[in-house]
Amino acid sequence: MARVTKLSNNKKRQIEALVEQAASALSARRFDVCEQLCLKIEAIQPGNADVANIRGIVCVQAGDKMQAEQLFVQAINAAPKRAEFHNNLGKLYLSQKLFTDAAERYRSAMHYDRNSLDLKLGYCASLVGMGEPEKALPILEQLRSKKPNPPDLFMALFYAYQGLGRIDDALACLDKLIAGDADHFDARFQRGQLFMQQGRMQEAEDELHAALALRPDYSKAYSMLVEMKKFTSDDDADKKTMEALYQQSAPGSVDRVYLCFALGKANEDLKHFGEAFAYFEEGNTLRQRYSDYNLDAELAHLDAVMSFYTPEVLQCTSSLDDDRPVFIVGMPRSGSTLTEQILAAHPDVGSRGEWNAFEESLLDRGQPDQPLTLEEMTAFSAEQWRETGQAYLDRLDDDASKRIIDKTLINFRLIGAIHCALPHARIIHVRRHPLDNCLSIYRANLSGGHFDFGYNLGRLGYYYRMYQRLMQHWRTVLPAGVMYEMDYEELVANQEDQTRRLLEFCDLDWNDACLQFNKAPTVVATASVAQVRREMYSDAVARWKRYEKHLQPLIKILGVTA
Repeated sequence: MARVTKLSNNKKRQIEALVEQAASALSARRFDVCEQLCLKIEAIQPGNADVANIRGIVCVQAGDKMQAEQLFVQAINAAPKRAEFHNNLGKLYLSQKLFTDAAERYRSAMHYDRNSLDLKLGYCASLVGMGEPEKALPILEQLRSKKPNPPDLFMALFYAYQGLGRIDDALACLDKLIAGDADHFDARFQRGQLFMQQGRMQEAEDELHAALALRPDYSKAYSMLVEMKKFTSDDDADKKTMEALYQQSAPGSVDRVYLCFALGKANEDLKHFGEAFAYFEEGNTLRQRYSDYNLDAELAHLDAVMSFYTPEVLQCTSSLDDDRPVFIVGMPRSGSTLTEQILAAHPDVGSRGEWNAFEESLLDRGQPDQPLTLEEMTAFSAEQWRETGQAYLDRLDDDASKRIIDKTLINFRLIGAIHCALPHARIIHVRRHPLDNCLSIYRANLSGGHFDFGYNLGRLGYYYRMYQRLMQHWRTVLPAGVMYEMDYEELVANQEDQTRRLLEFCDLDWNDACLQFNKAPTVVATASVAQVRREMYSDAVARWKRYEKHLQPLIKILGVTA
């Protein structure tokens, strides 16, 4: 930590003037002038906190987040009571989805400035990101009781309501924002996304076009737009715009990633499969650069899961008899969202979608500063498994649904633990042809660290092969009747028969609504949102054959074709 020199009043005034000039230069993006002013300040007072903060902001704008973090920390160390420095570091953590770090930083900042709206909104955004919108909402509603209500408050309320599943309230926040400012980009974009999740596709498309009229270069909006439309001409206006933006985008940029996957989908619609695959390949190559995913470590972990979860371990189960949970597991893009929507259309079924509640309940059994190991986990007593299962059930609140779906796909790694903690829970494993499944992952631009294996065909193939081995292990060691396996292709070919089998496994009476799942008033927040709003279709079956010559590395690893 640099020592800050004590200053005379004259020098303090001189520095204040220079800091103000540097801030103005920063706002005008005159970074060279800004740096010259920072050097002048440092000549008067080495280790000046404002200099570190300003340089941190410059690094954020340049995309150097690591250096920005170091500079913001330096500013905080030099002037720990300056709440704006904590705020800048908190915003940086939010942008990186480091929500726990952000929450800690905002708490520190609020210690020095208890009245700052920006700090409170940042803290609430951290809570929502951590999956705790119920903690953020009381803070936000208290802020709402004070007038006037700035637009940022309604955006924060939107995210909290959305996180709680209060979709009508979330939409009302967006409506209020747009009523006050028809050109509010974030509100337009989020309303388009929410309409899409609700199946209001035409309204969603209109809203996204309205957002793009405000920010024509917002590539993420195009990645959503292409999922809602079928391209029928190379002269399509959206395709032309995306191609122009692609040419303008910096190689390696996040914008280029979104545009690659969007243009891949557009070219696929037009049956330009070579061009489509080239875009998908470029997009995945760029995504892989941003990922530090360790395939070897993941494969070793899954090997260990198979070693530790023996038939003897699975005989030690909790005394809980709650049979509400239905866990849908498998690979992404396997037909799991379709399966969820079919079940969720039943009046006796609720769904929590994708959440990590079971894994969190399990890991909470360990020590705060020491992660729970597989060895410790598989040595649990029946009482420890009961505590784990009860912690999960407590998260379901008082949901009175006969069945409650948990569609956290990655739970296929935890099937043994699920059975031990909740022995009466049902597990549905959704399968799809390996090449179709892997291709669908490769072309989907999936986010989240769990799915980083999908950005390279070779890595994807090895992961998929390990997944197959693990599922075979569960078939071998689980008691009969615990897990039901359904093939996507069978569901598409024989919708009613497979739906009846699915309902029978869940001990649910027949309901015609399950055949009209695409009309159910549910919110779908996965990559399959557009697909599950259509009636059952078969054009995704054997899609891999269109790309066969490009998939040879994958075909060789998986050893399958037909």
